[in-house]
Amino acid sequence: MIACVLGLALIAGGAVFALNLASDDSGSGGADGGDVPSSALDVAWKSDVLPRSTASSTTTVSWPGRWNAQSTLVYGDEHGVRGYDIGSGEEKWKVEPPKGAGEPCAMSPEASSNGVGAVLFDAGGDECAYLAAVDIDAGSVLWSKKLSPEYGENGAQVYAGTEHITVGLNTIDPVQMFDVQTGASADPFADAEIDCKYNYIFSAQHIVAKPECRDELVVLDTQYGGPGVTVSGQQGKPLKVLSDHPLTVAVDSGESESSSPRVLNFAKDGETAKSVDLTGKAADIVFRDKGNGITGNGLYFGKLRDGDNAVLDLQSGKVVWEGGGTGTAFIGYDDASKRMVLAEDDPEKGYWTRVGALDPKTGKLEYAGTMVMPDGTYLSGVGALYGYTTGKVLAIGGRNSDNKRMVVAYSVDLPEK
Repeated sequence: MIACVLGLALIAGGAVFALNLASDDSGSGGADGGDVPSSALDVAWKSDVLPRSTASSTTTVSWPGRWNAQSTLVYGDEHGVRGYDIGSGEEKWKVEPPKGAGEPCAMSPEASSNGVGAVLFDAGGDECAYLAAVDIDAGSVLWSKKLSPEYGENGAQVYAGTEHITVGLNTIDPVQMFDVQTGASADPFADAEIDCKYNYIFSAQHIVAKPECRDELVVLDTQYGGPGVTVSGQQGKPLKVLSDHPLTVAVDSGESESSSPRVLNFAKDGETAKSVDLTGKAADIVFRDKGNGITGNGLYFGKLRDGDNAVLDLQSGKVVWEGGGTGTAFIGYDDASKRMVLAEDDPEKGYWTRVGALDPKTGKLEYAGTMVMPDGTYLSGVGALYGYTTGKVLAIGGRNSDNKRMVVAYSVDLPEK
């Protein structure tokens, strides 16, 4: 029997999506629209009203699902998966559930770099176990199959890599892996020397396993195979894969439940890892928070246990920026200016959400504007999903006037540094 700890990787390439965990004060003021701040961002486009999904969210699965890939915003709801042109907002395609499958219930956090995403549909009996590979460019299903969970579905996870799709249907069944183009199954542990029970986490590119009988971690490349890399002297369990390129993994020390976490930074060759202890404020980071995110240069935005926000330098293990605000979420990274793009409660009216750009090196946080539509309506911050691509913030959420879900693309010019 295998015990799993499932983690969620939040970032791939230059596009990031995150849950905004802001508090909602939408009952006080502005409920009928008409109130527009001078800082309101221009609306590039907005969608028609979207179907609401009845699929639930768990601690490991954020739903609805969404991807930003190849200039396409992909959104999943109870009727299937649909793709929008990010530039114009035109609906490009829609994928219906495969025959025999119900509504979508989980999606990979991102599509792969070669344009394939993975979707789990309801397979009957409340099992989130009907897998489909979706071609983002064509808006078609490459293949689909019903999986058979041995112990029943509970918090299913799925990741799409360039070579394989990896699935964990619950916290007991072993991880499953399939060829991204053909759906042929493969055993990721076939060449791994693990001869006892183990805990593991996985991402789009890696599985990190902790054998219970040895003080080591075994890292498997799920895309290109091989026997795996062994990191010795590791008592603790893996907590989360923070990044695949370069591989960065959060682990606990194994000393006690309250001990500080550590970060393993792997070299580019993937063969060696540097262990970095997190001390002081850095030790209070909550790695599994859905509003967290990582940049390509090893800066990690996350929530602290006291509710504040912080940016960690994962190479040093130190906090380089700290700020208040429980409604703040990481929504993207601007490569040109090297700044993190954030969403947070607007101080003028708490039910509005504004966009800011944070330079973690200097701690300077500058604001680009507020996400309010010309008629004064806005998307409620609770449960809203955000995406960033250069020049645009994509917001998905319930409209305050009638709670109907829609996509709004705001034009955003970040302030000059």
